[in-house]
Amino acid sequence: MDQTEEQQVERIKEFWAEHGKGIIAGAIIGLGLFFGWRYYDKATIEAQNAASRGYEAVVSQLNAGEEGAITNAQNFIKSNPDSQYGYLAALQLGRVAAEEGDLATAVTSFQSIIESGADDNLAAIARVRLARVLSAQAQYQSALDVLNVELPKAYSAFANEIKGDVYAAQGDVAKAREAYESALNSDGSTLSPAVELKLNSLAKS
Repeated sequence: MDQTEEQQVERIKEFWAEHGKGIIAGAIIGLGLFFGWRYYDKATIEAQNAASRGYEAVVSQLNAGEEGAITNAQNFIKSNPDSQYGYLAALQLGRVAAEEGDLATAVTSFQSIIESGADDNLAAIARVRLARVLSAQAQYQSALDVLNVELPKAYSAFANEIKGDVYAAQGDVAKAREAYESALNSDGSTLSPAVELKLNSLAKS
């Protein structure tokens, strides 16, 4: 080996003596971050899959009217806060509870979505369903207050129909007519037959 090679070897030795520990530590940290991220990613996917399976089980129990379904749904929602599956389970719980006449549970379920970080669409659905329940309880002003926010256009027809129902129940024919007409004129409204019947009923009253 000539002098140049020996000098190169010495330089390499000096370099590793000075920086070797840092390089090794950096490599270890890098590998740790890589495998740590893979572990985190895997754990996240597994958690999402578990939540998905749990949600499907809850919905199946609710739809089948199984004993303890409501309690199981409530426990699932508590175990999955700030989760899309938790919000969706709350929507299903509220729907089933309302159908069974358990309006208190329905109100609590829908309110939990509205007060959470659910996206605008889920929150809008919850508001529409909550307003229906409150209207059924003759809590007319509360129903109107729930709808007194800017909703996505896709839900304006439903909201205006409920407002019409509330005003009609209160005997305010003018406001009821205005609300029903707004529902009919809403973009993408699919409520025309039902709302038209309600509007025609007002005209005859």
